[in-house]
Amino acid sequence: MEKTCEEVTCEKLRELILNNRLPQGEFLSQRKLAEAVGATIVTLRSSLRLLENDGLIENVPKWGVRIPVETEAEIRDRYYFRELIEVGAVSKMLEVNPPRAREILMEKARFCDSLKPDGEAAVRDFANAHMELHLAITRLSGNRYLENELARINFRSMMLSNAKRGWEMYRGLEEPDYHQNFVRKLFDSSCEEALDVVREHIRRGCSYELKVLEPEK
Repeated sequence: MEKTCEEVTCEKLRELILNNRLPQGEFLSQRKLAEAVGATIVTLRSSLRLLENDGLIENVPKWGVRIPVETEAEIRDRYYFRELIEVGAVSKMLEVNPPRAREILMEKARFCDSLKPDGEAAVRDFANAHMELHLAITRLSGNRYLENELARINFRSMMLSNAKRGWEMYRGLEEPDYHQNFVRKLFDSSCEEALDVVREHIRRGCSYELKVLEPEK
């Protein structure tokens, strides 16, 4: 399906934000943003609303739009909520034991592990693949509210940010079948051990994001 002008503009803006090409905390000129991404003001404003839903843009009445400054507390809170959702999803998935769950997740994990950090397009591909792996767990739990809640914490942008900050930063340091081992541990461990594996996986992602803030301290 062909993407709309708003979706194309939204993707361009998201790339600028995640690659730190726009200043944080400063109010941005919509005219200059439109020129930068080759969009009309009307299209730009529609795209900014999408980015606001993703938490990448903040709209301050009477002042305009800006990229919110990330703080350590905000990052920790977001990952804490994500941990609660995904631990609940894995617990429910193991309880209901849906057919082919292991096979479905292993296929997605293999795809994650097959990707290499080589340029911005690769980062997007990995972020999408990683996101699909985790969303699949919520779907296999059989509880649609868990998937909806995961989406509400700006999960797509979260995965893009984590891929950019973590996957590129630590490329070559992870074992080549890291995500496949993650899935194996979910099914080959006791329930409590599996939940600990999920916690460790998510907290690792949080630590990647926090590393970015260290030079600013």
